[in-house]
Amino acid sequence: MIQINLVSRIDTDKNAFLDLVYAGYKLKESGITGFQILFIGAVYNTGIYQNILQMAKLLGVSHHISFTLKSIPINQLSPEIKNGYFVIQSVGDFIGYAGIESIDMGLKTIYYNADEHFNSYCADQINICRDIDGVISLIKLIDKEKETVDEQITAANLEVKKAFYLEASEKHNLLSLLLPGTTE
Repeated sequence: MIQINLVSRIDTDKNAFLDLVYAGYKLKESGITGFQILFIGAVYNTGIYQNILQMAKLLGVSHHISFTLKSIPINQLSPEIKNGYFVIQSVGDFIGYAGIESIDMGLKTIYYNADEHFNSYCADQINICRDIDGVISLIKLIDKEKETVDEQITAANLEVKKAFYLEASEKHNLLSLLLPGTTE
């Protein structure tokens, strides 16, 4: 079973919900049925929630879609859910705090560029998908070669994390530029 998780409140400023329902449809259409998509977060907009349910029903993937209907800290999720794949919306190469937090917790994190205008800004790494088709292709690859892909995602996530943390010498140099005379 491939567990796909999206941690996000269901509200108007979020936009990956229907994309993941569509991804579920494309997976099912290609013969992959051993997956579950979980939306982890409170429902702030019932209209969007109802649209997700309706789209899942129309596409025949309702039994692959589930909701927590409330916000749950990641560290309180079950081991089965934490062993899944966490899809984080990004805009180009900006992955945001949730992405860093996900990596810090050792979760298999997949970044999904949610704005087509920034496709060319996405890094060429297995864990960074330029669009929903990239997410679908990655999940299909997971279905075929889970252990290998898991290792590649974990390694790529560590590379992403390194890009956001400074080595001691880098930190010292940056502080000396920003606050001269305070790093002695």
